Amino acid sequence: MSTLKLKNKVIKRLESVDEAHLLEEILGLLDIESKERIVKIPEHYKNKLEKSLSQKTVGNTIPNKEVEESIEKWLYK
Repeated sequence: MSTLKLKNKVIKRLESVDEAHLLEEILGLLDIESKERIVKIPEHYKNKLEKSLSQKTVGNTIPNKEVEESIEKWLYK
């Protein structure tokens, strides 16, 4: 299907949409496609991330298998 046909099909579908939240979602999708999206990370998240990276660097980690086993014990206690 050509680009023009696709655009016309989209326009016809949009004209029949009555739900504001759906139109907002569509606009959001179009914005993502049309411009670079910059995400600002809150300072408290940056601080937590830095702490986590520091812990990883010094080897202060728990193997995933141990975490999964702890969760299993906790869930089925």
